[in-house]
Amino acid sequence: MKKLSIVLVLVFLLSLFTACSDRTEPSAAPSRGASSTQGREGPSDEEFADVHPMLFHVTGENGREMYLFGTIHVGDERNDAALRKLTPFLEDCDALAVEFDIVAYEGNPAALVEAGTAFVLPYGTTVEDYMPDGMYEEASALLKEAGLAPGMMKSYNLAMWSQLVDQAALMTKSSLDMQAAMDRKLIEFCYEKQIPVRDVESAELQFGLLSSFSDELCLLMIRNTLDSVDDYGTKVDALYSAWLDGSYDNIVAVLDSENEGADFTEAEQRMVDDYNNKMLTQRNLGMRDKALEWLTAGDKVFFAVGAAHLVDEDGLVALLRAAGYTVEQVKYE
Repeated sequence: MKKLSIVLVLVFLLSLFTACSDRTEPSAAPSRGASSTQGREGPSDEEFADVHPMLFHVTGENGREMYLFGTIHVGDERNDAALRKLTPFLEDCDALAVEFDIVAYEGNPAALVEAGTAFVLPYGTTVEDYMPDGMYEEASALLKEAGLAPGMMKSYNLAMWSQLVDQAALMTKSSLDMQAAMDRKLIEFCYEKQIPVRDVESAELQFGLLSSFSDELCLLMIRNTLDSVDDYGTKVDALYSAWLDGSYDNIVAVLDSENEGADFTEAEQRMVDDYNNKMLTQRNLGMRDKALEWLTAGDKVFFAVGAAHLVDEDGLVALLRAAGYTVEQVKYE
């Protein structure tokens, strides 16, 4: 599969990069037991009766079990309807496990500053020095359209800019919002209900992964998003619809269509394949090991990671089945 752009909303917690703009201040993590939804009214169940995102029940010997849920890192009010359908399963578990607790992380300004320093260019250089002619102007125009301040971020490297350009495309071409991400809603719900939240990965792992990509790959990612920006909203909306519907096959089909017709050279395709291997295949193995650790310990966990980590032959559904567990998709009542 050729994946570079919209797949990120199913695999990577992009919302952290809003901390690098003048648009969003890091939010403080709500205290355990404090309601994060007080005063807000969500959609009615009748209005969004067809919302049933992909959820699996994992069972093994000696009654060991967990729920495996594929999240999406963007959303709208329909994620509130999804949360209500997931509530009985969440409340039946010992803990929620997510890629990492973004709510707590965003409430730690020191950690955000430290993470940002990893993407700062050497003194005296700017990102323009690393881009071909015209790319900075094109990317900056998109960031400005999104309400971001590119001039304040010229000292960040190409890895950061690859994410910022993708974020700006989402903000300008889709009505979906990173602050309504399913991961965030799950975490805030569990804070309110005093359900423990565990990390499957860590912020350090994700930032380290991003900083490991070559400048050539980051330029390819930026170019790919800029060239397809007019279709970005349509693609993300199609992916969100497939996610809401909970169809494994439909999610795979939308991901397979990503970058359809992209004219990559052999060298570029090798970079894309390496990117997919790092972003999905290798991380899936680490996620599998964490799931098996908790299953072996007898912990009943609601294991929620980006939906792209669940599908395909190297996804968590296949990996857990290969490890001897029964994995069945849940049919909502």
